[in-house]
Amino acid sequence: MREIFSRAPDEPLPDLSSLPSELFEFTSVPGAYFDAFPVHLHTTSSLAAMSRLDPAAAWDVRRFRPNFLIETTENTLGFIKATWRGRTLRLGEVRLTCETPTARCGMTTHAQADLARDRTVLRTIIQNAGQNLGIYASVIGAGEVDVDDQVELL
Repeated sequence: MREIFSRAPDEPLPDLSSLPSELFEFTSVPGAYFDAFPVHLHTTSSLAAMSRLDPAAAWDVRRFRPNFLIETTENTLGFIKATWRGRTLRLGEVRLTCETPTARCGMTTHAQADLARDRTVLRTIIQNAGQNLGIYASVIGAGEVDVDDQVELL
């Protein structure tokens, strides 16, 4: 598990108890990555908070592969997704149930396009964000989502 989640010997393993049991029935091909829920959400306030904690790292949203990056207002600080667990979020016409925080692994450190490999990204998440960055969600009401649609926590 330490290797899968790219954890150093002195770092804790993520709490996987909130993930669906079905995820543990199957194995992915080595080097393949998959997500635990249908939708992964991220916010600009979380990326900004991480950037303040580790300004030398490139906190580019591409490292985290969300389905949606939610642009928060300037007065929104920190990891607001932590308060969304179990709540309903409306994103355009879509309604989502926010399920569980996204436990991060070594994928966030990999080089991609013009982003260099950076192991400090995961170290900073583990040390400062409880190993989680982002939140998984399930669709409870389908619809369309456009780039500038409003997001509302119900």
